[in-house]
Amino acid sequence: MKKLIFFDIDGTLITDGPGEHLIPESLPKTLHALQENGHLCFINTGRALAEIDSVIRSLPFNGYVCGCGTHIAYSGKTLYSYTIPFSTGNEILRSLNECHLEWLLEGTNHVYYSSVPYQTRIQEFKLEHEQTIPDAFRLIDPHQAKDLEFDKFCICLGKDHQFDKFYNQYKGLLSFIDRKQCFYEIVPKGHSKASGIAFLENYFGIPNDDTISIGDSTNDLSMLEYTGYSIAMGNSSSELFEIADYVTGSVMEDGVYHAMKHLKLI
Repeated sequence: MKKLIFFDIDGTLITDGPGEHLIPESLPKTLHALQENGHLCFINTGRALAEIDSVIRSLPFNGYVCGCGTHIAYSGKTLYSYTIPFSTGNEILRSLNECHLEWLLEGTNHVYYSSVPYQTRIQEFKLEHEQTIPDAFRLIDPHQAKDLEFDKFCICLGKDHQFDKFYNQYKGLLSFIDRKQCFYEIVPKGHSKASGIAFLENYFGIPNDDTISIGDSTNDLSMLEYTGYSIAMGNSSSELFEIADYVTGSVMEDGVYHAMKHLKLI
């Protein structure tokens, strides 16, 4: 029976955290074997499409669910794409600055960073993106910018932040994913990793019982809760261990390979 399989990137396909990101040698072979056996393999990530670097693009996937369900592509064709309207985006950016929240704005074509020096961990992402996605990287004046194309965004709480004010203003419009360490991933309501899976279930006519997800962090919760079978990486956040059907090894312990072998899909 054909399975529809969804893979997170950071902490699942590649090692997470600062420094060089490593991919286990077993991964490309595992993906090829899955597809040879008739299964569909999709990345399902919080990264927007612009943040999918050349290393990830080189891996043999059938398609992508990017930006927590805001962009869906199959075989090089865009099936669904949602971008925050300019008027709403301008208001959000103004509010972020007024509430002293550090941010990065993520879109299909570009990733925007503030020209004001960062004091939070977003600086780590900025330095990495300058190197890994230079064509998509944009540095902007936060007080002059407007009409930016972005699908979702992330914030970090620094000194003198007014997060509660921002949250109360936008909680009806946006979903807030707590990624810990004062870091939040923020997505338009109605979009999630799970919504991307539901779209592709309908597109391919594959029942939920034949869907599988594998991830490691809190933004994978909706995905693991939704699919017919769920797998947590050995390096996962504790919340995932509570809901996963199976716990595999970490990235460099060939966690993806062993999970697929466990399910007898390869």
